[in-house]
Amino acid sequence: MIAFLRGLPPRRRAATLLGWGLLIGSPFLLLAAVSLVTGRNAFATYPVWSDELDYWRNLFTWDAVGFHTGYNGLLEEFARVGTLGAHGFTAVMLYGWFVKLFGLGYHTIVLANAVWVSLGAAAYCGLMRPRAARSALLALCLMLYAPAVLYCATSMTEMFNYALMLFYLAFLGAYRRGGSPWALLLACLTVTVGCLYRITYFLLFIPVILCFARMKPGLRMAGAAVAAAAVSLGCYALTSAVTAPYTQGFLYHLMRAPDAGTFVGMLLSHTKSNLMDCFVNTMGAPMEHAFRWLYLGTMALCLAGTFVRPERGGGGLRLRRGFQPRMLGCFALLAAAFALIVVFYETNDWSDFRTLSPFLWLTLAYLITAGRPALPRAAAACMAATLALMLALPPTGMFAEPAHFEKPAYSEDLAQTIAEYLVPDPDAQNPLTNTLRLDVGTLQAMEQIPPEFGLQYGWFTTESTGKSRWILTDHLKCAVNGYERLTDMSGYKVYRLIESYEE
Repeated sequence: MIAFLRGLPPRRRAATLLGWGLLIGSPFLLLAAVSLVTGRNAFATYPVWSDELDYWRNLFTWDAVGFHTGYNGLLEEFARVGTLGAHGFTAVMLYGWFVKLFGLGYHTIVLANAVWVSLGAAAYCGLMRPRAARSALLALCLMLYAPAVLYCATSMTEMFNYALMLFYLAFLGAYRRGGSPWALLLACLTVTVGCLYRITYFLLFIPVILCFARMKPGLRMAGAAVAAAAVSLGCYALTSAVTAPYTQGFLYHLMRAPDAGTFVGMLLSHTKSNLMDCFVNTMGAPMEHAFRWLYLGTMALCLAGTFVRPERGGGGLRLRRGFQPRMLGCFALLAAAFALIVVFYETNDWSDFRTLSPFLWLTLAYLITAGRPALPRAAAACMAATLALMLALPPTGMFAEPAHFEKPAYSEDLAQTIAEYLVPDPDAQNPLTNTLRLDVGTLQAMEQIPPEFGLQYGWFTTESTGKSRWILTDHLKCAVNGYERLTDMSGYKVYRLIESYEE
């Protein structure tokens, strides 16, 4: 890379370094822009949403006692292996290194995400050596991208997705340029990491297979496909075994259909409902609808670009006919991701927004890398319009939660309740002994409940309560058989199981 930069004319070298610097610094520039617009420090936000709190608690527990805790999960559904919750080892895998180097603070995940994106951008610049204009356009497509803006200052994993895409483009691009087996191996490793926390990323193996097989069907392609399928299935089997079931998801119930007819009926009904949400229903946040139009519009333009290509010439812009396999590949990736979400996952509660966003951004980043900037430029203009719409609307997403920017009020009663009554047993052989059922989902509770405790979330019902030894609640509305109440301190109640649970 140093030799490449030295070989450039001074002016072009300066422009290239400036473009690379803009791309590498883009996540921090985005946080700074959010701070400037909102008047609040986006570098120092607090976890508020249930997923954010769960990620933070996972890091807190792991840093203190490793995985030696009670059971974590939802509604007292436990992983088949280990004690991990519904997010598995995602938080530790992505952010554990950052915690060990710099310690765990309230803002750790936000900062670690920004560092990850910068590292991905640095790898991309070092291996792909993009021109200044391409680097600037790529940075612009990140900083104008509403999904990135909405999640850049949260303790979610959403921003890491863009780091993953940058690493993926860098390693796969390096393999295509030089044929290095190490670059191919790193590209496969990147996809594997993605599959370990979001299985839909198995789709990224398809370009790897095509590049490895040099776009030629045969034994080489078949072998690569079998290997990719084995890795994807292995990732799914591993995460399914060590992750507590997500009982509120469609797949959880689909896989428990009593017969084939019910299975097919559920699948068709779910698909129809999701398609109605995408194309017919007007309910939901305007930003979700805006993103869907951007996603589907980009997909349609990729399909159109498969057969025609815009070119400048003759004093204007004209369309040249011809088959463009790259554009067809972009369309196929976007269509496959959309189909997976519609058929197997959700299109409500921002689920499709979060899952599809990285695929759309990857497509645009690839076209920029491949020297096809027309579509990314058009998309960037649409992104700017979408962002303007978001700024014109009442605050949405994390910006609608003032608690993200202000530390929640401290409760002395909660602190005293936890300190006096919730005492873990460090010698317990059964994880249920140190398992706590709670509905007090606050940052204070996550921080003050001893790390030895595994936490069980979800609404209390007579069917979903009875395994955990402990209960901490502030609004229990159902009978809990077999428990004794230890305290009721200003509404915070602690119960302890008095009947022996199944060993």
